[in-house]
Amino acid sequence: MAREVFPDGDISVARFPTGARHFVFEAVSTQGGSVVVRISRSTAVGVALDALYWSGKLRPLGVPLPEVLYADTTMTRHPFPFMILERLPGCDLGLVIDGLSPDALRSLARRVAGIQAIVGDLPQGQGYGFTPRLEGPFPHADWGQAVAASIERSRKRIRAAGIFGDLPGDRVEAASGRLADYFARLPPTPFLHDITTRNVIVEESRLSGIVDVDDLCFGDPLFLLGLVRMALSANGHSLCYADSWTELLRPDAEQRAALDFYAALFCLDFMGELGHRFNRATAAPVDQAYAERLRVLLDRSLAA
Repeated sequence: MAREVFPDGDISVARFPTGARHFVFEAVSTQGGSVVVRISRSTAVGVALDALYWSGKLRPLGVPLPEVLYADTTMTRHPFPFMILERLPGCDLGLVIDGLSPDALRSLARRVAGIQAIVGDLPQGQGYGFTPRLEGPFPHADWGQAVAASIERSRKRIRAAGIFGDLPGDRVEAASGRLADYFARLPPTPFLHDITTRNVIVEESRLSGIVDVDDLCFGDPLFLLGLVRMALSANGHSLCYADSWTELLRPDAEQRAALDFYAALFCLDFMGELGHRFNRATAAPVDQAYAERLRVLLDRSLAA
């Protein structure tokens, strides 16, 4: 596949250690240069097409997605869709965040918040939730339904893995009910939903770009910030980056309550990931210390 852009010389290939939806590799040519080869399952050709769609929509607006150098979604030469992308210099934020200064983290938060503002200026949706195109389809009639769907997905995963039981899901569902009026008033604002400690590429303390935009979410942009907070907390990082982003948004008391709830919602989501293999041959052994940390973080988020 990398021969599409590196026809000559030797090529070395290594898989990136992250990624739960696609199979992503770096290909380095002895002739100079490197690219990213992103392979999707044959059943996910629509997702590959959606990624190309959003690249065409967002890059011209100033969203720093990698350039698409080659794409084949026909599945005629290979039994699955793939694309070859510009290799952005740097690595995921989560790999370097502990070495970044508070000033660098504040600058990075301003940059990413600015990108989110660009996306937020796109037309509002005709519904809520995750959708592959600006025109939809939209899976939910209101934001509360989108939240309920997230809770139910996590519950199903938790039950299948048999690690945490039903209590965490029950507690998060009860907390969602206390925000029902807030959810009902929210407009369907578009936002990027997966630029956390992953998919934000940083080089020498500065943003290099963002990756893996296959769809947008329409609803409350604070949803993402709740995910960022929980991703940092769950992995033992400082909250300076998330706090800086929060300060830029100046949330009121109701929005701060929603932010705490979203952190709990994603704690439940992280609980649901344990015991599943996703794009790996087998599920990783459950880290009991990490599982206990999630229990503590859920308690903290729900008590805030």
